[in-house]
Amino acid sequence: MFAVLRKRNFSLLWLGQIVSMCGDGFLIIALPYYVYQLTGSVLQTGIAVIVETLPAVLLSSLAGVFVDRWNRRWTMMIADLLRAAVLLLMLLVHSVGLLWLIYVAIAVQAIITQFFTPASMALIPSLVEEEQLMSANSLSSFGQSVVRLIGPPIGGILFTALGLTGIVLVDSATYMFSALMLLLISVPASAYVSKGAEQKERIRIAAAMKHLWEEWTGGLRLIGRSQTLVGIFLTMGVLMLGQGIIQVMFVVFVRSVMHGDAMIYALVLTAQGVGSMLGAMLNGVISKWLRPGYQIALAGLTAGAAILIIIYYPQLILVMILTGLMGIFVVGLVVTLYTLLQVGAEDRYRGRVFGTLQTVMSLAMLISMTLSSSLGDRLGVVPWMTISGALVLLSGFVALFTLRQARLPQQEKQAAEKEIELSV
Repeated sequence: MFAVLRKRNFSLLWLGQIVSMCGDGFLIIALPYYVYQLTGSVLQTGIAVIVETLPAVLLSSLAGVFVDRWNRRWTMMIADLLRAAVLLLMLLVHSVGLLWLIYVAIAVQAIITQFFTPASMALIPSLVEEEQLMSANSLSSFGQSVVRLIGPPIGGILFTALGLTGIVLVDSATYMFSALMLLLISVPASAYVSKGAEQKERIRIAAAMKHLWEEWTGGLRLIGRSQTLVGIFLTMGVLMLGQGIIQVMFVVFVRSVMHGDAMIYALVLTAQGVGSMLGAMLNGVISKWLRPGYQIALAGLTAGAAILIIIYYPQLILVMILTGLMGIFVVGLVVTLYTLLQVGAEDRYRGRVFGTLQTVMSLAMLISMTLSSSLGDRLGVVPWMTISGALVLLSGFVALFTLRQARLPQQEKQAAEKEIELSV
């Protein structure tokens, strides 16, 4: 997995992303505390989550079309610089009357991120060999796991020492560092938009909008024609329905069912972070002998079963072990799905395919988060968590039936070599 860091361009991208995610992790910890401290309102804190989620639902798919027409590296650089500037709006907030500036900053940042994320995922195949995609995605996931593990405690310490102002300045600086790393990357000519695509930018507005619609629907048709892509979208859609419920209900579960405090919650999250790190490290090994469809299905079935066991046997040690196990398998699921998507979509369509996937995932999470939030008290935490476990379990079966024939590049090469040997 770490051998892919020998690729200079990818290592620059990876380093910039790790530093940037650290800054985001600090802010994610500090901002809810600050808003609640300022307002004393759970509703005001919840609005921030909704404001951040909506742009992904509304814009991700369309943003992917623009990403496929623009220079991806420059798109990411400009996005980083814009996010660094937008964050500074939060420095003006010192009273409840100016709280709206935080919501504006969150919303604008989320909008910009809808262009950055598909550009990043679409750029990776241009920076590494096709056989190294799994290692590259595993390493990216490993970095995210490390950030999730160290971000909360460091973010809490920084917030206590520096306040929101210090956190905002640190996060803004991390975006600028990421932009610098992107500037140092040398992208192959094939990764740039074609000359024809640049000429299309000069078409009159009405014709350009028509062409934009055609490109977007073309991306959707590509997804519909590929069994692998359809399987990926169905699997992630069902999985995110379950994940949305967990995001809303797990804190309530820890408090009301496990009778735990913030420390218990932190211990469970730490176990998940450790599991995610192990999963990122082991995923490359597992992918060499297990087909991706079966690997994804195994992850969904294991995670769903673990959730159901946790609900009805909520002892701390067991919960930590099973949560860590979930971390191991779910990382493999996400990394393998993203690798299949990068391989299964043509380069000129990758941005819009990733953008559309982000829309589906965000919409599924928003639906389940809204339902579980509004009906949580009426139905109760245990039934909702049971529904979540059942949905995650179902995602495993969906993957089993839709992705059985999918193969990664190295597996296709091995299969071809085996056929040649048999024919000889």
